[in-house]
Amino acid sequence: LNAFAGKSVVASVQYADVGGSNRQSVVALGGTQEDPLQTTIVYFKGPAAQKSFVTSHGAETLSDSSWAGYEVQRSIFALTNTNTAPPITTDTEYIWKFERLNENHVQGKLRIAGYLNAQSDTLYFDARQRAVSLQDYTLDMKKVQE
Repeated sequence: LNAFAGKSVVASVQYADVGGSNRQSVVALGGTQEDPLQTTIVYFKGPAAQKSFVTSHGAETLSDSSWAGYEVQRSIFALTNTNTAPPITTDTEYIWKFERLNENHVQGKLRIAGYLNAQSDTLYFDARQRAVSLQDYTLDMKKVQE
């Protein structure tokens, strides 16, 4: 977020122990105390915070060298002072496809779909559960020689 803003705007980031994504279940499944959780809370330097959590995810192996996956995330941005403005809620879907070209080279595509949310947008029903914004990226990753 700091890079996106072009300046230091984040005061702190914390993982949140919640229902299906909590420290105890991560460790029980073979993870460690340092592994990330699916819910984060970002506290900004101003009077605001953002909670982001995964609502759905999946993956599929397409071939020996190709993989696809998705993750749907909900973010709630709210003021933390006495202001009574309602929080802003956004839903975003990330769709990835990766193909290993060789041991040192992977190419991929990323599509980010933004959806309206009934809690924060009066046009939600007009959109009929369709994305209202799409962003497409091509990824080209090569192993760096040490």
